[in-house]
Amino acid sequence: MKKPGILIRGKSWLCGSLPLALAALALVATGCPSNQYIVQLKPQGNRIERTLVFYRQDGVDANTGAPNYKPFDTNELAAIAALYPAAGLTRQGERYLARGVFTNHTPADVGGAGAYANLTNSLGEAGFYAERFRGKDDLAGITEKRVQAAEQLADMILGWSRMELGGEPGYDKLRQFLDVDFRRDLKNLGAYWWEGRLTGAYSTNAGEEFAVRFGQYLCERGYFTLEEIPGLFSDVSGNDPQAIFGRIQRLVARKMGVPDAQPVPAPLAFLADEAKTEESFGKYLAGTKLYRAQLKQWEEDKILKPDLAQPDPMDLAKDALNTMIESGTFEQEDHLAVQLSLPSAPAHSNGRWDEALQQVIWDTGIEERDKAVQLPFTCYASWTRADEKFQKEHIGKVALTGDDLATYCLWRSSLDARRGGEWEAFLAGLQPGGGLVERIEAFRFSGEPAPAGTNVQQNIPSPSAWPRQLLKTALQ
Repeated sequence: MKKPGILIRGKSWLCGSLPLALAALALVATGCPSNQYIVQLKPQGNRIERTLVFYRQDGVDANTGAPNYKPFDTNELAAIAALYPAAGLTRQGERYLARGVFTNHTPADVGGAGAYANLTNSLGEAGFYAERFRGKDDLAGITEKRVQAAEQLADMILGWSRMELGGEPGYDKLRQFLDVDFRRDLKNLGAYWWEGRLTGAYSTNAGEEFAVRFGQYLCERGYFTLEEIPGLFSDVSGNDPQAIFGRIQRLVARKMGVPDAQPVPAPLAFLADEAKTEESFGKYLAGTKLYRAQLKQWEEDKILKPDLAQPDPMDLAKDALNTMIESGTFEQEDHLAVQLSLPSAPAHSNGRWDEALQQVIWDTGIEERDKAVQLPFTCYASWTRADEKFQKEHIGKVALTGDDLATYCLWRSSLDARRGGEWEAFLAGLQPGGGLVERIEAFRFSGEPAPAGTNVQQNIPSPSAWPRQLLKTALQ
């Protein structure tokens, strides 16, 4: 089955290694069966109820719009069931439902890791939820792998050019271009591609913006001129390989110092013919150490697997290109929806608040469980709820809300039992009215420095200074 990925117009090796000159890359996606996951979250004090609805489908019925269900993988089903209570997994037709209550950490049912915390005290409560779904966080490793692939692809193009044109006049200029500028531009292609796709997940026009920016980058570096853009667009959109290869031929001639007004030298004639170009490049790749090592491995493997197909030399270039632009990064075959129920909109979140449903909602495509190529999809939300009755009774109004209350809850949770008890006793004894601010200012934990004006050293940090200032500011 064909999966979503990169479609290279013309032969994949060339229009994959010289897209810099032609911008001949396009994306296509075809439908295929996918897993659907719906995560429903309901905070319950210091615990959170989690319901996972999951199933596999292959599109929808054209007449009814209902999912075309497919069998769910039994190994994954067993792995999910193991994360929930014994009676927590049920089946409703072709859909499965897993339910459980968790503290601190969420289960890796979809794949990933998450945390939940609820901090409650007399002034209110603060809740925090964050979860990573699948993906790979090793940005340094991803970047290194992409750069290595660009280096490898540049070496292939450079070696091939030496085989075909090494003895021709002007080759030293072409070699310099391929070894320096082209090598660098391949790396930049990988970086632009990655950043455009990554940012596009968060900003509607980001992918388009990065494409335009890289097109300008290529223009500035002489891969094509502004005047050539209409013809280039026509060639690419018309899927005319011969026209595209003709442009590559002229670009190579230009880099060898041949003016555009002069005919292309005869040794470059093969570049205008798709079949001859592919034959030439395949011949070069078949003689490389990399392919010979691959061929040796194949000969060993086919002893146990007689039907194993002989590797194609052209796959060396294809694999390097796919790694460089991380084609697997964009295969989002499964689908995830996360629904977090809250009494009011969160203070901070990267999800969408649905007022009618009283939920924070995240909806996205995710890569298959065993890929771990793209960056993780991350959900987060924080929220607070003031204890209005207590605050009004003891400080005269609802003074702490939002971020101030969240910060206060974090501080309050950091206190040990002794200081926590002293602080709560102090708050319970407060009454609205005159002298409230003065009483707050006078509070000290047992054993901490006394207020200014006494004989106690004043350079010792006061552990009560921050909450006192927070309350005084809120009352003002």
